[in-house]
Amino acid sequence: MAKLSHHVEYLATRFGIAVANLLSPRAADRLGAGLGDLAYLMLTSRQRIAMENLRRAFGDRYSEPELQQITRRVFQNIGRTLVEFARFGKIKAEGARSLVAGDLTGVEQARAKGNGGIIVTAHFGNWELLGAWFGAMGYPMDFLVGRQHNQKVDDLLIGFRREMGVGIIPLATSTRQVFKALKANRITGLVSDQHASSGGVRLEFFGRPAATPRGPALFAIRANCPLLPYMLRRESFDRHVAMAGEPIYPPNSGDEEADIRTMTEQYTGFFENCIRQFPDQWMWTHRRWKL
Repeated sequence: MAKLSHHVEYLATRFGIAVANLLSPRAADRLGAGLGDLAYLMLTSRQRIAMENLRRAFGDRYSEPELQQITRRVFQNIGRTLVEFARFGKIKAEGARSLVAGDLTGVEQARAKGNGGIIVTAHFGNWELLGAWFGAMGYPMDFLVGRQHNQKVDDLLIGFRREMGVGIIPLATSTRQVFKALKANRITGLVSDQHASSGGVRLEFFGRPAATPRGPALFAIRANCPLLPYMLRRESFDRHVAMAGEPIYPPNSGDEEADIRTMTEQYTGFFENCIRQFPDQWMWTHRRWKL
């Protein structure tokens, strides 16, 4: 039964990709927004989580109607991101280069030191396009990703990333592969904005305690390379802007735990500043605060 459901899921995914690739960029954007609207109406539990998170993060800054509009746009952004990801095979590296504008100084400086660097980002704007952009710009880039239960769908998604020049490091083999990539002066991309179920760094995020993954800072300290905070802001169907934070180098204070906390705090602060400016671009549907 599982094989049958996986096959049906794979065929449905292929059909969705085919439809997305038949459309113009503007029409594909409308399709993504429409899918987001549909999800907003159907996934009421996720809608409720997003609203609760926004209320707790912003207090009385927004009225209830404004929070509903932000939540709806959050779902639209997710829908747009999925459709844009489905079009990676069509737009290819050339398309990624034309869609994104941003500053690459931090990446250049990190590679000049010879120990690579770690891009830390969040589920903000189109985070998949951010990683693809680095690959498309010619930087040796690897994503650290979890694998999907459906092998055929997983292979399909990995194929999209590889078409953009991005290498894949499976989470199951992450430690050894990440250090190997950094030693080769490559750039590794990590999405590090969700609740860390075990061993996370306890920090304030929007004024509330949250567990944040320690992996990015630990990798950076042991490889002696910087964390490079980036967020990709969506401006329109054909323009995205890469917002760069200051590179975060290991303090080398002699206290590894303190250094992990300091570095994690810095990039989490960058995330929070970006999200405060553009709250409809972050994935509020996740239960970020579980402490």
